[in-house]
Amino acid sequence: MRSIVLGAGLLTIVSLGSERKVIVQDEEGHGIAEARIEVVLTPPDDPRLASVVVFAGASDPTGCFRFAADDRLILTRVRTGMPGFHGADVDHRHGLGRPTGSTELTLTLPRVAELVPLHYREVSLYRLPSGKRIGFDAEVGDAIAPWGKGKVADFSFRIESEQVGWTESAETLAALRRTTEGIRMDEQEWAETYGRFRGRLYLSFPYSGDGIRTTPSFWPYCLLKMPAIAPDEGYAQDKFIEYDTIPMADPKHDLTGYYLRLRTRLAPDGKLASAHYAKIHGRIGVGPGRVTFRFYYNPRTNDRRLAFDPDRNLLRPSGPGEPAHRFETRQP
Repeated sequence: MRSIVLGAGLLTIVSLGSERKVIVQDEEGHGIAEARIEVVLTPPDDPRLASVVVFAGASDPTGCFRFAADDRLILTRVRTGMPGFHGADVDHRHGLGRPTGSTELTLTLPRVAELVPLHYREVSLYRLPSGKRIGFDAEVGDAIAPWGKGKVADFSFRIESEQVGWTESAETLAALRRTTEGIRMDEQEWAETYGRFRGRLYLSFPYSGDGIRTTPSFWPYCLLKMPAIAPDEGYAQDKFIEYDTIPMADPKHDLTGYYLRLRTRLAPDGKLASAHYAKIHGRIGVGPGRVTFRFYYNPRTNDRRLAFDPDRNLLRPSGPGEPAHRFETRQP
């Protein structure tokens, strides 16, 4: 296949070098034909813009885009587009930009889904007691009193933490303690700010049929990063997540999400009669006395659609202390 290449300010046709592939597929694994694809490669030791090589073309009937490139060139960016599907924009955030030895990249493009109004909130809870079960109200998007404004505990969580060291040297900690901010902090805040902690977050759900499950797919390079429809099975009533306050070097730690089934009612034969669905978009941040996550809840019974319409957030700031931008997102 002939590919248009832009390099050093010239338009040429390149067919030399080893063959490489970019494969685009839908959520069922079927190849997407005629998808627009742009591939950017750079040499590892030459940062000049003139050294950038760009291949552009379309996928074949099997969803494959083939091009030939010098083995020294490193794949640094891939962009795709296809009507009816979310495009992909893949770069260093998703593992590109370093030698891998791989000559093939497969991307899944989710279909554009109907956007629906949801309860959306960036949940940030701090100064929580260790070892105590804390309820969370999905409809309000907040912990129950006294830790928040919630009233009904749709699920609960418990943080177990152990301090295993400090994030700074003894000399640095001594200097920080002498600052105005360091003097102001009590021992708990000081430890939570500069201590290294390990522990677990325990999640539990009160009703039979309720539960949580990890998303079956996560597309970090697309606007829609999780399937638009919540799964209808696979929910567990209990789950724990281990954490360490020293950030993990592996970026895959963040490339996840969760679906929740809540307020379930079962028929006399034990089959599902009704339920509500929610999702946590991305990782759950955990630390000593804190939990943070991006939460979406569908208030309509038995509606598993969770592709959020950012112009129709059904939760609004409850007071002047809640900045409006925290309740808005452009990511469905």
